[in-house]
Amino acid sequence: MASLEEALAVADAIGYPVLIKAVGGGGGRGLKRADDRAALIQLFELASAEALAAFGDGRVYVECFVTQGRHVEVQILGDGQSVIHLGDRDCSVQRRYQKLIEEAPAPGLPEAMRAELHAAAVRFARFIGYRSAGTIEFLVDVPRNRFYFLEMNARIQVEHPVTELITGVDLVEAQLAIAQGHALPWAQSDIRFEGHAIECRINAEDTDRDFAPSPGRVKTVRFPDHPALRVDTHMQSGATIPPFYDSMIAKVIARGATRDEARQTLIQALTQVSIDGVKTNIGLHLNVLDTPAFARGGIDTGFWGAIWPIRPLPGKKVNHETESRTVY
Repeated sequence: MASLEEALAVADAIGYPVLIKAVGGGGGRGLKRADDRAALIQLFELASAEALAAFGDGRVYVECFVTQGRHVEVQILGDGQSVIHLGDRDCSVQRRYQKLIEEAPAPGLPEAMRAELHAAAVRFARFIGYRSAGTIEFLVDVPRNRFYFLEMNARIQVEHPVTELITGVDLVEAQLAIAQGHALPWAQSDIRFEGHAIECRINAEDTDRDFAPSPGRVKTVRFPDHPALRVDTHMQSGATIPPFYDSMIAKVIARGATRDEARQTLIQALTQVSIDGVKTNIGLHLNVLDTPAFARGGIDTGFWGAIWPIRPLPGKKVNHETESRTVY
């Protein structure tokens, strides 16, 4: 929209707070939050001017600002003719919009909303005649009990193992089969969901130094072996982590008959991981998994800001690497 009158009409219809966003680009340019009509009047021209200066286009969107949002995504497979879903994942534990912990299924979602999310993802993929594995990502507005489309990732996601562990479907194999022209071997009724799975992304970074990368030579690396555990990694003793790429060096995924069983298995597994020579965020994961809010399930994307930096209990010094805490 190019006029304040249009912006006000949209905001009055969808309700405040709203977000003003540049049509021509991102990166935070022209991005403003308006909590009421007066703020929108004050900020609209400023946002439009910033957008024009940055992108040569002064038009802006006005959209609902979600104060308590959950990042929930739906895994789909399509062969160009038929589409099925393989359930949902929750990826709300994020730092600077980067996912840290993912789980399937998303805990605590109303079942009616879960069904609507699955149906919306399948409709989207059918509409475009999708052929491959893919993920439809949504923002779930907790207070309003609504959800909004975020994006589609037309590829295998880092967090795909949690879906594989609760469905038994090898998503990489399925994607390759579709690419070779094969039809899906499953109908939706063939997909069964059993148990719960949680994944942690292990990064080579120093949480005590604002998550600075921690490149270097890995002296030794050991991961536990357990039937309810999956470890995806390229890392081995003697390997060198360069400073030029993504800091993720492993994924540790636990499965359980219940969510709490999966959580406890993952906590036990992480205490047994040994990576010497570089700093990692394993201690951070142990802290997060041990918080009462995460244990309850259903946290939103504001969770990270509520728990970091770690606030030690009275009279107790907290070690960012190993100490658990009770906050949030």
